[in-house]
Amino acid sequence: MITVLIADDQELIRDSLQLLISSDERFKVIGTARDGEETVGMALKHIPDVILMDIRMPKINGLECVHLIKDKVDKIKIIILTTFDDDEYVYDAVKYGADGFLLKGISKQDLLSSIVTVHGGGTSVDPQTAQKVFSLLGRLAGSSFRTLQDSDDGFKQFTLQELRIMQLIGRGYSNKEIMQEVCYSEGTVRNYISNILKKLDLRDRTQIAIFAIQSGLMLKNLENIDG
Repeated sequence: MITVLIADDQELIRDSLQLLISSDERFKVIGTARDGEETVGMALKHIPDVILMDIRMPKINGLECVHLIKDKVDKIKIIILTTFDDDEYVYDAVKYGADGFLLKGISKQDLLSSIVTVHGGGTSVDPQTAQKVFSLLGRLAGSSFRTLQDSDDGFKQFTLQELRIMQLIGRGYSNKEIMQEVCYSEGTVRNYISNILKKLDLRDRTQIAIFAIQSGLMLKNLENIDG
């Protein structure tokens, strides 16, 4: 069972999300928080598997919550609930380690599947939010995005297996799903991901996923790249 904490300053949204998620036996809502202080306190006390978190909250905003929670317990997965006018916050949410971005008003099926995906180690980005995230993440990696897009030479710092794993992460695969694709142990997959993070100077697999898409790697035929 996946434990979920809901954080939003609007009571109606909290109650609606709690009712929706609790109706599925795969999930258990362990609590709801109405502001950032409550969110951080409940997260560190109960250690939920996944937090659904609004960006705009009183006392401590959602971005700072992500920072504080990930700094203490990085294994907690955090999905940011966004609106169309939250562009200015997306960059920091990625930088601090958010694991997914969903628009408020998402369908029940998409919401629940996103929670499962993120809990399993994958990445979930709402299609309508994705382009904002991709463009803003370019600020994290500087010119490396453009370098990789200009020529396949930019990919030569990676082995073919690293490139393949990056593509799988870009598709939202969890570590277990990647294991099945590449026929490696989970520990070996984790080592590959760690090496990729060091080479790209990125924080986590969410940033790898967005990097893989933004750099054009997802469109590359790896057989034509000498890695």
